[in-house]
Amino acid sequence: MKSFKVLSLFAAASMVLAACGGSAPSPTAAPAPAAPAATEAPSAATAAPTDAPAAPTEAPKPTEAVKPTDAPKAEAAMPAAGSPGKEYDDALAGKLKGTKVNIFGPFGDQDEVKFNNTIKDFEEKTGIDIIYEGSKEMEVAITVRVESGNTPDIADFPQPGLMARFAKTGKIIDANTMIDPAFLKANYNQSLLDILTVDGPSGKISGGVWERINGKSLVWYPKKAFDEAGYKTPATYDELKALEQQIVKDGDAAWCIGIESGGATGWAATDWMEEIMLRTTSLENYDKWTRGE
Repeated sequence: MKSFKVLSLFAAASMVLAACGGSAPSPTAAPAPAAPAATEAPSAATAAPTDAPAAPTEAPKPTEAVKPTDAPKAEAAMPAAGSPGKEYDDALAGKLKGTKVNIFGPFGDQDEVKFNNTIKDFEEKTGIDIIYEGSKEMEVAITVRVESGNTPDIADFPQPGLMARFAKTGKIIDANTMIDPAFLKANYNQSLLDILTVDGPSGKISGGVWERINGKSLVWYPKKAFDEAGYKTPATYDELKALEQQIVKDGDAAWCIGIESGGATGWAATDWMEEIMLRTTSLENYDKWTRGE
């Protein structure tokens, strides 16, 4: 098999749980007291978040993949601080005009339209033609494509753990060789950079950059009915469990969870399970879980 390498982009899909109780007028958003936001399958080489925060945090979600020969940066048109590096500067100077960049990722339907809209400005400013292809079965499809030699320039991984598998076999380009590490430190929280630090064949590498970050673990509840029942918003996981038991005792259902998502149905429930794992067991056990151990 030909050896192809890619740089990875990560995107984390958002998830929303609905807490049901009593008569449900228009629900009000409330932070989930229990579950920390987690990326969808943290890499085995990277520890999951060190603490499970009481309030929801933002979940990172995905970065990209590029061939060593034609790897213009296509991820950020407006850096928050400094320049990502020479290729980005060359792109803005028009030196890469006419270059075609293939991106393969999980976005389809309206998400694909939105993604293409976000890269229009970059294409107009640089003359680079970005060709996006989406697949709801991205996890399987990217494996088939890499093994068959049809590797995209950039892979938008929804799961850092999936990227880590490719990195271990040498299929991911170290982002630090293409993007100024100082730029990454200036633009990303260190914990996000840590999640992308994975094992390559010869040591640790940066598996990519974050393409977008979505909020997770929001709990929506019918505030009027909630207040009338005398319930208080829990601040800890134990308080949440006690509230669940009280709602059941009062004859109501504590939770409603929507998991329908077309061909991707179920992901919201699996993400919730990941976050409960982070709350209830050790980080070491969580990492073993992501590795199937």
